[in-house]
Amino acid sequence: MKFLSAVLAPLLLGGLLAGQEPNLVWEGQVDGVVTLLVRGDRLKVREESGVPVQYPYHRFFRQLPDRRQNVDVRVVEGRGRVWVVEQPNIENNYTLAVGIDDRQPGATLYALEFYWGGGEELRDPFDPKGKKKDHDDEQVSWSGRVDREVVVRCAGTTCQSEARSGQPVSRERIRVRRAMPSSPFLATLENAKGRGEIRLIEQPSHQNGYAAVVLVSDPESGASNYSFSLSWRRASGFSLRSGITARGLTWSGQVDGQVRVIVQGREAKLDVVTGDPVSMQNVIFERELPAAETLNVSLRKRRGRGSVEILEYPSSRNGYRLIFEIRDSGSGADHYEIEVSW
Repeated sequence: MKFLSAVLAPLLLGGLLAGQEPNLVWEGQVDGVVTLLVRGDRLKVREESGVPVQYPYHRFFRQLPDRRQNVDVRVVEGRGRVWVVEQPNIENNYTLAVGIDDRQPGATLYALEFYWGGGEELRDPFDPKGKKKDHDDEQVSWSGRVDREVVVRCAGTTCQSEARSGQPVSRERIRVRRAMPSSPFLATLENAKGRGEIRLIEQPSHQNGYAAVVLVSDPESGASNYSFSLSWRRASGFSLRSGITARGLTWSGQVDGQVRVIVQGREAKLDVVTGDPVSMQNVIFERELPAAETLNVSLRKRRGRGSVEILEYPSSRNGYRLIFEIRDSGSGADHYEIEVSW
């Protein structure tokens, strides 16, 4: 009966605590038995058996106070047993111990929420004014000082920046509300701030390790502050879930400079950013671009000396348009052939 209560308690708490915000959130990939030890605003993972926890993440909203009390734990995700081993008291130096017992083969994601009374509220470093935020509207946040051009790759619980030109990122900070999935999903760029341009140039896929890739371009001299957030939802429909795509169109033309191709339905329009007008343009549609937000769109450059990248993916915000850009790097025009699949 005691074991049954330990398993059912998190499920019952889901209804009782629905209107409250957790004081602490934790998640990680567990394969075996682990104990989480919480003291003040510190959390330690003690591995009892099995393999080490993968992709661990935690965040305190209030520290655990030095007083005897009962802490409630809600299981948001997880298949095994989760229970409170020991409540905080004077004998254990006011340390909470929570056990996770995953006996099934292979690692799986556990996501836990912790609730207790009192404790000092901890300021969010991404909100210097200390204002209350809705933490469900952004999953991963990044900020830093950028000089020229930087690529930021976010996957799992990390974001890594690489300078394409200019200086490396300084004052870089990352906040992860929830680990990015290790399965197909659609990422959305939110809250982009900075004097230059911030673009999501690559959606997560099996080929890139399920990383969302963001390009930050600073056009002016000297470094400047930039920030953005990434949110996502699980893929629905065959395209993202299965990873299967088929050729939708083939575009070709003579490019001298920088041009953008705007695809909507069965139409493809040109926007010449710099350079001469495009000549010998030819567009062959195999099928119509659907008005859907769950498309796994990819480009393959068959011919051309410059770079090609996606600027905007189809969404309700842009009228379900796909926009990709061609940047010709040499002098004089060059012939490009680009295959677009979805």
